[in-house]
Amino acid sequence: MNILKNIHPSQPLKQLKWFDIAVVTLLLFGQFIYRSTELFLASLAPAAATAASAAADSSTTAASDGAAYSSNLTFQLIMLALTIAYLLLRHFDFKQLPVRLTWSVLFWVPFIFALVGIFGDIVTSLSGEYNYFDPALWSYIDPLEIFRKLADLTPMAILYGLLNGFYEEFFFLGLMTSVNDKYKWWALLYSTIIRISFHTYQGMLWALVIGVVYGLFYYFLYKYKVKNLLPFFLMHALADMFGSSLMYVLINWRS
Repeated sequence: MNILKNIHPSQPLKQLKWFDIAVVTLLLFGQFIYRSTELFLASLAPAAATAASAAADSSTTAASDGAAYSSNLTFQLIMLALTIAYLLLRHFDFKQLPVRLTWSVLFWVPFIFALVGIFGDIVTSLSGEYNYFDPALWSYIDPLEIFRKLADLTPMAILYGLLNGFYEEFFFLGLMTSVNDKYKWWALLYSTIIRISFHTYQGMLWALVIGVVYGLFYYFLYKYKVKNLLPFFLMHALADMFGSSLMYVLINWRS
């Protein structure tokens, strides 16, 4: 009886234990960490660099290719269901996670996406990948282009983006902030490492940008200002659909 109570406490569980975090990490990201690390290590070998790059490119087109990621969507739905089942077994208090549909969401989603996108454009330009701040591009900026690009997305692309936005931020901003306050900085460090670990297939530069810069930005904005998970779910979904670039979304490349 005591064992059962330890597994499924009578009172709702508000603070996850270390083994809870280990279990949900393995369920949600174990496979992705393995795949990302495998691609990253392969990219370090010159002979395998081309193949690894091609594989990584195919991985990053989840939102734009839509149906090509149906297997990933199915896998994530299964892992998410197993995670929720585990948390129900542990009597986790889902009600403590603030997910509210308020008018402020209409401000926070584009605002956060714009800030992340601008920083992404700066990194892309400074790293030499592409100069998004070339004055020759400015005449092609059209705010309505975001709606055209949204219309170009397949239903599967939108569905996958919404799922993945929830999938990741449910863990990082929801579960990883549901810990005892004296461990919150350790939890933040751990979550930062995990966020980096399954983005290494994009290269270490972008893994660090996503894991450290974006991850910490989301955390502090959520904890000390927004205090609502919904804008982060939706903003992350937009980033999966369009990429972390504001200029890419605004420029009419078809002109």
